[in-house]
Amino acid sequence: MTVQQDGRQVTVKVALAGAADTGKLAILRAVAARYSSATVREHQVGSIRVHRVEWTEAETLPDGRFLHVAAHSLSGTVEYNAAEELLLREVAGIVFVVDVDPARFQATWDSLMRLSDNTKRNGYDLHSVGLALQYHRADLHPEVDPGRLDARLGVPPGLIPRFVSSSRQPDAEGLAFDSVVGQIKARLAKDAEDARR
Repeated sequence: MTVQQDGRQVTVKVALAGAADTGKLAILRAVAARYSSATVREHQVGSIRVHRVEWTEAETLPDGRFLHVAAHSLSGTVEYNAAEELLLREVAGIVFVVDVDPARFQATWDSLMRLSDNTKRNGYDLHSVGLALQYHRADLHPEVDPGRLDARLGVPPGLIPRFVSSSRQPDAEGLAFDSVVGQIKARLAKDAEDARR
């Protein structure tokens, strides 16, 4: 996990990853709406749109420092892998967004393989960062069984926190994103405890 620290604040980066057109921007906007000072900013890079929202958590970490979160996502057709590599550089957490439409499975699978390759290129693996799966737009495909989708993706039961959201509630009550931030906080607390020993 990569963090940037100064005496009073820890800054972490969280990426919303997944295939194109899975609803990542809607999810990011819903997350931002929970923080009154957070605004989604957009930058165009070729055919790709980079979205970012940042905020500082109201409650301090156990060691008294503040946690500043910067969440990033990409939208549009990602023609070059370098864009996703940059998205994943120095992340402390990842929400992998899956559109549950069965017709989108191959795109999801390809995106998951790229995610694995890109994290390795950045010098870490998926077990070293906060991670959650968000199965999105379940209301549009009620026949999809999340447990069977786990199996198709090769995700062992209970290994990665998994949440289901609808097109009407893209933040799924913040569960996927909050799970990742919670994992990051737990790791920061453990690192602080280890440093005191």
